[in-house]
Order: sequence, then structure tokens, then C-alpha cells
Amino acid sequence: MDNSISSGNLSVQCISQRYGRRKVLKDISFTAKPGACIGIIGINGGGKSTLLSILAGVRAPRNGSISFCGKNMLKKSASRKLAGYLPQGDPLMEELTVLDNLKLWYGGKVQEDLPVLQELQLTELLHMRVKNMSGGMKRRLAIACAVANDQPLLILDEPTSSLDLHQKKIIQDYIRNYTARGGIVVLSTHDIMEIRLCTQLYYLENGTTVPVDVDEAVKKLQEGVA
Repeated sequence: MDNSISSGNLSVQCISQRYGRRKVLKDISFTAKPGACIGIIGINGGGKSTLLSILAGVRAPRNGSISFCGKNMLKKSASRKLAGYLPQGDPLMEELTVLDNLKLWYGGKVQEDLPVLQELQLTELLHMRVKNMSGGMKRRLAIACAVANDQPLLILDEPTSSLDLHQKKIIQDYIRNYTARGGIVVLSTHDIMEIRLCTQLYYLENGTTVPVDVDEAVKKLQEGVA
């Protein structure tokens, strides 16, 4: 069975944002083709989360444009349809089970043999309450919720921060499989293994992005400036 993702080109042009007098983002631009994994690195508080929230349609930029699959992603209707978003905090209902959380995102019906549930190793956890889950389990569930509408763009803000190696591997394997099927991933990260998954890397500093290669990104991480 063909499980490829119907995707398109992503174009981010001249995105700017400010908070008061502070200009957080300055003319951010990049493009990506289906199958790309774009990594955004930089110090905490440098604007990574702001940029990702703009890409996801959660926050509007002061200036600039974003198009994906020929659609204007600054329109809420397009961003909801085309982009799945994992913020730093998990958007889950703690008192509900895994299955009930999924139903909220999947329109009330969930097939328990969905490939995403198998890939993220959630099929054995469907009747567990979220409040009893580990941090890694919650992140896996939150990703499964984020792609409820088969979105071809997946935006992940620190997807494996503070998780153990086993939980990281499950999520990183999912990212690898998602891009292999043609989806585009944009993620912020401080994790060397995630940096090595990326086909494009950008260092965000003083509101601007500079392209870096894997070795440069790892060096910045080791020096504590990413």
C-alpha cells in the first residue's frame, strides 16, 4: 500500500516579528522541497519558538509571506489543513485516555491500527490515562495528534527535549520515516541526533538565520551557543 505524503514546496520569505521595540525576527527566508528536514538551532530565547509558531499559523508575523503547496499559510484555513504543530508544551487532556485524546483530534473516530500509532508505539497505550504517562509517551501522543489530518508539513518545537534515549529514538525514527514519505519537517532542537537528521540547518542569532552544515551545528551545540 502506498503511504506516501502528498506534499509540495515550502517558501518562507522575509518573515519579521517584534515584541515592543525588540525585533525578534528579521527577514527570515528559506525554501524546502518535499522530503526535507529543516533544523533551526540557536540559544534559548533567540526566537526559535516564535518562528515555528508563525510557520504553524498560531502567530501572525509583522511582515513577510509563507506559502506551501501553493497556499497562503498565513490564512488560518490553510495552516490548519496543511501544517501539524507540536509546541513545547503538550496540548493534551490529562484526565482522558490516549484513545479519547486522539478522538478529539481525529473527529471522533480512530482506527486502532493507524500506521502513525504503530510508528509511535502507541497501540498498547490506548486505554492509559495521559496523567499516568511518562514525558516521552506524552510527546509521542502529541505528535500523533498533530498529524490527525495527514498534514504534509510537521512543525516540531524541541520534540525530544529531556527525554531518554529510547523515547528519543522512537520520535526520531518517526521523523525519518515522515520525510522519507515526502513530508516536510521543520524543527528546533538542541539534540545532535536530530541535527544529523536535517537536510537543511539554520543558526538563528540576533533575529537572523545563517545556513550552517552539520559539523558547524554540532560545534555550536558543544560550545553552548545553540
